[in-house]
Parts: sequence; C-alpha cells; structure tokens
Amino acid sequence: MTTKKAVSKRGKNVNLYLYDADVAKIRELVAYVAGNGLRVSEALVVRTALRVAERDKQFLTAYEDAASADQRFKAED
Repeated sequence: MTTKKAVSKRGKNVNLYLYDADVAKIRELVAYVAGNGLRVSEALVVRTALRVAERDKQFLTAYEDAASADQRFKAED
C-alpha cells in the first residue's frame, strides 16, 4: 500500500539577496496592492509575481539584465 505525502499549506522559509532597486520595486507593488484596499505582504507580492511570470523572450531578457548586474555571474574571459 502506498501512502500519500501530506501537502503542507505552509510556505518554506528561504533567503533571497536582493538589490535595493529590487526591494524598491517590491515595495512599490505592495503600495499598489494596498492602495486598492487589499491586505498585502512583500512575500505575497513576490508569490504573485511568480504566478504571472511567463516563460518567454521578455523573461529571458529580464534574466539576462539581472544576471549582468550579479557579481556571481561575471562573464569569463
């Protein structure tokens, strides 16, 4: 007999390192949602952004832009 693993409704705590501009963008979106009378948190805004993200050329362009600013992804000579 196989048992199903229970699905947790709780999230997993993760650490993300964001630039100031990224944090500012998240806070702008928080203010936008709150301004529309909804209860909001930064984590919920990030999850919302992940849900509306599309796997397309625009996403890859944004990824390349973010990677070019990330010191861990410096181009090799």
